[in-house]
Amino acid sequence: MSTIIESITPDYIPALNIQSAESAQNKDSSNNSGWNQSEVNENESSSIDPQVETLIHSIKSTAISTSNVSIPSQKDSSNTRTEEAILQEALHERDYYRHKAIQQDVEIFEMRALLQSGKGLSNILNLRPLLDTFMAVVREKYSATNTAVLLKDDLENAEDYYRVKAFYGLEDRFIHPSGLEESLHMFKFPKDNGLLWQLIQQGNVFSVRDMQHGPRFKNAWKKWNLDVLKSDVWCPLIKSGEVLGILTVGPRDDGSQIAESEYPFIQELASIAITNIDSTLKYEKNERILKNIQTLYDINQQIANVNDFKKLCIETLSKAVDVLMTQKGNLMIYNKITKKLEIRVVWGNIPKNVRDEINNGLVETKTFEIGEGVAGLCAKTKKPIRVNDRTQIPQVGQHAVYCIASVPILYGNELEGVINMTNKVILDEQGNKVLDPLGRFTEEDIGLLLGLADQAAVNLNKTRIYSQSITDRMTGLYNTRYFEQMLFEKFTESVTSGQPLTIAISDIDHFKKFNDSNGHAAGDEVLKHVARLFSECVRPDSDDMAFRYGGEEFCMLMPNTTPEEAMEVIEKYRARLETTPLEHMGTTLRVQASVGLATSTLDASDSKRFFESADEALYACKHNGRNQIRHYSNGAKIRYQPNGLAELIQQAYK
Repeated sequence: MSTIIESITPDYIPALNIQSAESAQNKDSSNNSGWNQSEVNENESSSIDPQVETLIHSIKSTAISTSNVSIPSQKDSSNTRTEEAILQEALHERDYYRHKAIQQDVEIFEMRALLQSGKGLSNILNLRPLLDTFMAVVREKYSATNTAVLLKDDLENAEDYYRVKAFYGLEDRFIHPSGLEESLHMFKFPKDNGLLWQLIQQGNVFSVRDMQHGPRFKNAWKKWNLDVLKSDVWCPLIKSGEVLGILTVGPRDDGSQIAESEYPFIQELASIAITNIDSTLKYEKNERILKNIQTLYDINQQIANVNDFKKLCIETLSKAVDVLMTQKGNLMIYNKITKKLEIRVVWGNIPKNVRDEINNGLVETKTFEIGEGVAGLCAKTKKPIRVNDRTQIPQVGQHAVYCIASVPILYGNELEGVINMTNKVILDEQGNKVLDPLGRFTEEDIGLLLGLADQAAVNLNKTRIYSQSITDRMTGLYNTRYFEQMLFEKFTESVTSGQPLTIAISDIDHFKKFNDSNGHAAGDEVLKHVARLFSECVRPDSDDMAFRYGGEEFCMLMPNTTPEEAMEVIEKYRARLETTPLEHMGTTLRVQASVGLATSTLDASDSKRFFESADEALYACKHNGRNQIRHYSNGAKIRYQPNGLAELIQQAYK
């Protein structure tokens, strides 16, 4: 910012030209003048500046007419006034009014500077440049070594805290009382009822250092580590009676303190600055609110027609992580039977294989009691919780957690789950998301999360009801009715797009013997065991779908999958089933299965024939020893083999 404040010296105003008598200088006149005599002599022969002459006459007339100014004069003790006395009185009056003119000129200049500063600040609608400009004006005016602006923020749930938002000339790191090294932007201190805050609330500029440069408020300085700010003077930033912030100013370059006579300029500049700061904060907040409203609308449009429970959970969580620019997130569902929170889906900076295993239910995750941890407390209180002070967050993993936010998912007043977010990210120069150790969750973030949670509650309840209607209760796979619907839809899509759709029909070998030998309970356990392994064949990031078709039969639809690809997937399932025994009531049960496959673009003209082709391949497995997989290829039922499979299938269609 260009220089706004310029130093004013007495030489700025020419001396008055008082008749020829002035040429005979009296040596004693220096004792009667408030200015350096050399300055007076240097300018005595100068001509009078018309503007200054007018200014001086105006001051003199006002002073005499109101009698508010007592003009010092020295009269001869005798009744007859000598020429020397008249000359000295004239010189004295000249110096007096010259001094008044200079004072008024300085005041006028400072008023103009304030006016221009106000205009400059009002044109800035971005908080950081606004604060930098405000501090630059103060530093230039007083040659201050450092400045800082602390503003009231919303990062804490209860107490009013004032946190460093901008600074200059200070160390950018400080040691937190916990022993952690933190960025100065994380330095804060709370509002309390102590003497320091009593002065702050008065709104006047005040000194925080005594003449020996020690703190005037020793207890507060020690308690809140205020030496970090290295300040001499504090100026409260007050708007409509509320303390919105504090400007701190360090000593001058020469080590001296700012005089009290210079406080009014800081006070006036601060009153102009805080008006613009308040407007900018409200503007930025409104921008975030409008963006969040648009985001909620867009997300609702995207997930409104998602009926799959797992997909809906993933869509909701992934959108929240992206929009809030968070490092990680998870969505917990409240199990009303176990009375615990269970992590169903995760998203963010998590290894893809780990994320997919969790999201597909392939690994068990930690469960939380109601009231346990931040998420458990959120579930217990049914209120959002955010912790922005990392010293208050248990650091249990190898990666630091700087901030965490949890919001409840409520349908009516019933707890359905909890959405959790940890840490903030920013974009680096290459556009990659990297950890932002200064990022924290704001009120607007919580508002957006609550909006997402409300949408999720309605949609999850809807999808839960829908999922119950299309899900087999025993195995958790899709049921027969949904299979028939999806078979027709996926087959039609395949024919239209020309992309292959492969179907697999699996049948448990000798299933009846489990029921006959070990009872129906054992048969049910076998079905659940097979269903779990079958569902684990569903490939991550694919449109594969697993169904229980009826009895001991299971089906899988694999869009955009060739015969060779499908046989590789299903062979892994068959082999794993064969080598994974089931323990039931002290008995080891060994389960095997046969699987038949067919591909839409090769072997069927309609969905019915498509299903029948795979069924024929299944029966070929049964008649040829079971515990194998075969693909219906132009009438040939080709059995899986690890080498040369593609050539065999191609040969069948020649």
